[in-house]
Amino acid sequence: MPKREKSKRLQVVITEKQDALLTKTAYQLSNPERLISKSEVVRLGIEMLNQAVEKGELPPEILVALENEGQEET
Repeated sequence: MPKREKSKRLQVVITEKQDALLTKTAYQLSNPERLISKSEVVRLGIEMLNQAVEKGELPPEILVALENEGQEET
């Protein structure tokens, strides 16, 4: 029997717009046989972002979005 993967809980503050995007994406990925949760969308996004970074295929607009996000917090 395979070991259960350890998991960690992460709490993050997001905007209403980001929450709406998560909801919309989860809805679009879901189908009658399988409902996708917002948490699953976040986990998938983390994996996809990591793969892009490791392959050096990160779209430039992602870096701009990250830079803008950092400026909004200050």
